[in-house]
Amino acid sequence: MKLLSSPVIGHATEIAKDLFSKAELEIVFMKAGLDGFIPSDPYTKAELLVRTVRDAQRRAADADLTARKALREFVRLIAERTAPSDQGDMSAAFWQLREALRADGFDLVAEYESSEGKWDVPETNLAGVRLLPLDEPRAPLSDEITALEHDFDRLGLTVARNCYRQAVDNLVEQRFEAANGQLRAMFEAVVVHAATAHGFTTAQQGAGGQAIAYLIDQGLLPERDGGQFVRGLWQITHTNGPHPGTSDAGEARFRLQAVTGAVRYLIDRFTPVQ
Repeated sequence: MKLLSSPVIGHATEIAKDLFSKAELEIVFMKAGLDGFIPSDPYTKAELLVRTVRDAQRRAADADLTARKALREFVRLIAERTAPSDQGDMSAAFWQLREALRADGFDLVAEYESSEGKWDVPETNLAGVRLLPLDEPRAPLSDEITALEHDFDRLGLTVARNCYRQAVDNLVEQRFEAANGQLRAMFEAVVVHAATAHGFTTAQQGAGGQAIAYLIDQGLLPERDGGQFVRGLWQITHTNGPHPGTSDAGEARFRLQAVTGAVRYLIDRFTPVQ
């Protein structure tokens, strides 16, 4: 079971501090399965929250699946309390928690039902909140990241490796615009490297588009055999992403997945392991 990041737990803890009394928090902890982490010494409400959650996080970091499950349920319960009662605009607290979770690869889905018990009907009442993975099952992106960094080292692509690592770190820390900017720089380094290995020459930065055009024009990357995909993704990396306030967690995570897949494809096609 995937470990939730500190930013997610931090958002949920901050929201809980404002929403619940001390007694209510203990009930929430019992519902989530965190009651075993509640400190025995006298404590204030803030101490109760921080000490309980931090103890559970330490156990979860040591691969304690019970602690991981309890923290996930704690976050879901907090989200459920902040979700809109009908399908109107979401609250600021719910939106912030949802964005933090999307950076972790999860989405918060509020479900509603009408008086007839039907789902997804406008002007209905909240039935619950679910925490769903954004990634396909059994496709951990972390494995892809590790393998790609290994290829960057093999090919001597130091700039690409450093930009990629910064992009991943920025995504985890929820600096989405910075993550997108670093992904674009990494993508450019790879396409220029692939084109240069087959006769392309350039003496300037910002030659990613030219390198892609060269690969397509030379028949090395035909339009219908990856060319349209790579060119389209290159164009996507130039919209919104690096500009403040124009990117959210879902978009940044999509870009990481899409660019990771495209770069993996280019390396395997043009510079495979001999």
